[in-house]
Amino acid sequence: MSSNSAILISLTIVQIPSFFCAIQILRFGQRNNPLARLPNHLLVCLLIVSLYTIAIDLPFTQAFLWLGFVPIQTYSMCTFYNISFFTMSGLNRTLMAFMSLERHFLVFRPQLYHTFRSRVLYHYIPLIITILSVVLYFIPTTIFVSCSTSRYDYTRFMCGYTCAVRVPSFILVLVWLYVFLPTAIITVASILLPIRFVIQKRTLQRLEWNRTRKMIIHTSVISGAYIICWLPFSVILQLSVNGITSFNDYNISQFLIYGPYLTSLLTPFIVQQTIPGWANRHMLHVVKKYLFPARQIIVQPENVQ
Repeated sequence: MSSNSAILISLTIVQIPSFFCAIQILRFGQRNNPLARLPNHLLVCLLIVSLYTIAIDLPFTQAFLWLGFVPIQTYSMCTFYNISFFTMSGLNRTLMAFMSLERHFLVFRPQLYHTFRSRVLYHYIPLIITILSVVLYFIPTTIFVSCSTSRYDYTRFMCGYTCAVRVPSFILVLVWLYVFLPTAIITVASILLPIRFVIQKRTLQRLEWNRTRKMIIHTSVISGAYIICWLPFSVILQLSVNGITSFNDYNISQFLIYGPYLTSLLTPFIVQQTIPGWANRHMLHVVKKYLFPARQIIVQPENVQ
């Protein structure tokens, strides 16, 4: 079995349950939906990004692994492929970084979100700016940045990338601003959160203590998964950009290509574990119903002679 086939099978095995898990969670848009609460808005954003990646972006990569070349060989499709891949992975990191920082305010300064005006000022506007900062960078640079080797190669992953990734100044911006910085924020903020909680827990009332403890546990679980996925990716990418390691090394190139899909595939499972117990039981019931349907026992009358 080739390495491409092994990667394809591995991605597909995780992709299928991850997709249905994400769909099932989004169906919880009914009354008493815990994901509608302000502290969980970033979880919804991460879930939407992951669902898009799993349902739209990842199939392009799977087709490339299966065929050995890009399935739709047009300039516009390759441009869309690059925009989709880098925008979704960038949103994945920056939204998680925003969530890691906001958790400090939600835990230790919850009064900032008591009024609608303060929620708009401290939550919705920064969230919109975070999303636009990613989208408005990758779309124009992917479309308009040109270089001497601007032709696509349909036999390479993502058609060989656009000039926005090949030009040294732009790749440095991508690495530092949209990979290294969000990963550093996630790491530092997630480590400081439980430390601050231990230091200040004596000043919290019991009700606040229970609510805060659950929020910190949820954040630590999510941040831990993102750190495990993105910290090695960030380190290897930094070494490659600085010439210490080579992009031509097969193992490094494979890791940099398929590493960004890890968090998108894991996010639905992580989000599912952060919602209340009734949702978990409902999820298990649905999975059991569709994957392990109850067998019908047919009772036939005995022939009495």
